[in-house]
Amino acid sequence: MEDNMGIFKRLFKIGQASANKAVDSLESPELMLDQAIRDKEGEVKEAKRSVMECIATERQTKAELDKEKAGKNEWAKKAEVAVGAGNDDLAVKALGRSDEHATRAKSLEVSWKQQRQSVDGLKASIVSMENELAEYKRNKDFILAQNKTAELRKKISTTKAKMSKGDGADDLMARLKAKADRSANEAEAAEEMAESFGGDSLESEFSELEGQTTDNDMQDRLAKLKEKMKK
Repeated sequence: MEDNMGIFKRLFKIGQASANKAVDSLESPELMLDQAIRDKEGEVKEAKRSVMECIATERQTKAELDKEKAGKNEWAKKAEVAVGAGNDDLAVKALGRSDEHATRAKSLEVSWKQQRQSVDGLKASIVSMENELAEYKRNKDFILAQNKTAELRKKISTTKAKMSKGDGADDLMARLKAKADRSANEAEAAEEMAESFGGDSLESEFSELEGQTTDNDMQDRLAKLKEKMKK
C-alpha cells in the first residue's frame, strides 16, 4: 500500500511542477496551463490503470480464497460421509485434505485483506487527484486573469518609468517647442545683423536724412496750423 501511495504522490508532484512552471512562465500561460491540465489528466488516467490492475489482483486472490474455503467445506462433508459409512481411515484422509484447504485459505485471507485495504486507499487517492484536477480547471481562468492583470500593471509601471526619465510624449513636445523658439530667435538675430551690418552705408545715411527732412516739414505744417487757429 505504501509503495503505491508513494507512486501517486510522485505523480501528483509532477503535476504540481507543471502547473507552477506554467504560472511562472509568461511566454504563453494559457497554452502552458492547458498542457498542465492535459498532463494531470494523463496522470489520473495512468493512476486509474494501476488501480485497476491492483483490483484485478485483489479479486483473483479473493476467488482463490473462496475456492479454498469451498474445498475445506467440501472435504469436511466427505469426512462425515466416510464416518457414516464406518470408514474411519477414509474419514481421517478427508479431514486432512480439509485442513490443507483451511491452511491455504487462512494465508490467502491475510493477503486478500491487505490487498483490499490497499485498493481502498488507492481509490481514495484517485478521488483526491480527480478533485485537484477539477480545481486546476476551475482556477485556470482565475490564474490567467491574474496574469493579465500583472502584465498590465507591469506595462503601466514601465511607461511611468520612461516618462519620469524624460522619454515620454510630454518631454518630446517640450523639446520641439524649445527648438522652434530657438529657430525664431536665430531668425530675429539674423535680421538684426542684416539691418546693422548689411547693405550700402551711404544709402542708409541718405535714408536717415530723408526721414529727418520729412519730420521738419511736418513740424512746419503743424506750426502753421496752430498760427491759423489763433486768428
